Amino acid sequence: MGEQEDLQAISGRLERGEINGAQFLEEFTRFVAAQIGCSRAGVRVFVDTSEGRALRSVAMFDATQDRMVTALDMQGAGRGLYFEHLLRDGFVSVPEAQADPITSAFMAGYLLPSGVASMMDMCFAVNGELFGTFSCEQVGTPVEWSQRQLQSLRKIAARASLTLMHVVSATVDTAPGALWETSTPNRLTTMPMPLDINDVKLPGES
Repeated sequence: MGEQEDLQAISGRLERGEINGAQFLEEFTRFVAAQIGCSRAGVRVFVDTSEGRALRSVAMFDATQDRMVTALDMQGAGRGLYFEHLLRDGFVSVPEAQADPITSAFMAGYLLPSGVASMMDMCFAVNGELFGTFSCEQVGTPVEWSQRQLQSLRKIAARASLTLMHVVSATVDTAPGALWETSTPNRLTTMPMPLDINDVKLPGES
């Protein structure tokens, strides 16, 4: 089964109610880690914190431990060089994360305590607005991300965004026009898992 068929199969199980939101996120991040060949793969959303905008992990799979793990917030992700590159290019690819000025803001609060040596993040946009990232990380020894890996993550992000909307919308009881208001990521990351995806509708559905 090819890359897109694998992703469609995972998304199809969610849509048919065979797996719940938490199971989808685990299967999806496992798939990304295997497809890209990285130590960790995750999904993050922007949230407002007392220290400003941050990227918060919704799900993070660690291939070295073969399990889901918790991840620290990436404080300061909503400003500086990292944010500029994410907005301009749609991605951030950094082989030497602990030495690159693009990711220097995350050194003390995230990179060092998490042991992350390399990062590759692809933006996740909803209705044209930057919502979060699909993230790949290498722990320990740095890696030079290839164009194949970058293009693969871009394709995955493009095809998975709609299905991820199902998981997000399952946590929000509101009209389609207000579905993506600022508070949505905060509610998503504080909702207990597993998520109930019964009767989930996309914007525009009756």
